[in-house]
Amino acid sequence: MLRFIVLTCMAFVTTFVGVFWAMRGFPTTTPSLVAPLRPTLSTSFGDESSKAYERKAWEAEHTLQSDKDPKLDALRMDALQAGTAYAMSPCDKTMKANLIAATAAYARGWAKIYDCPNPAMGMFCSEQKRDQANAAYSTPLDVRVKEQLAEAFEQKGIVKEDFPEDIRETVLAFTGPGLWFEPSAVCLPRQRASANAR
Repeated sequence: MLRFIVLTCMAFVTTFVGVFWAMRGFPTTTPSLVAPLRPTLSTSFGDESSKAYERKAWEAEHTLQSDKDPKLDALRMDALQAGTAYAMSPCDKTMKANLIAATAAYARGWAKIYDCPNPAMGMFCSEQKRDQANAAYSTPLDVRVKEQLAEAFEQKGIVKEDFPEDIRETVLAFTGPGLWFEPSAVCLPRQRASANAR
């Protein structure tokens, strides 16, 4: 008899909670925790005004990110594009060559401003020129370039010896810890498979 009363009470409570929940529209979270969804754009997809807005936002982002030095901007964009391409396709020999060339050119630009014959012995070079080089290479676009280069070199496959000896130490400042002596973890299985197929 006691079990019948307990089961009847449980059925009553479950029914009451179910009806109460249904009256509220079956909410799954409390209203205070989740904000209602709102559209982020007032224009429809493909609308000319939305395209113009996107273009202006892109221009604003890219013009604010550099110091407007055309030569440095060319080096920055080449390094950014080469880093992106290599990160997406680390086993492509062309992408590897492009990344090495773009990174070396980017590092040479910094070294030209620094004007120190041996950066490893930087204590004997001008601190003012070093600060000037660091300032020139610290724009938001440079930050993006360094992040992209670090991501690309994390793919492995490029070692210090791939760079000319006079620029190796400078290159290390822009590549992150990925530029060491290890072969590409991504490309090794493919290289072994192609070697076994011959």
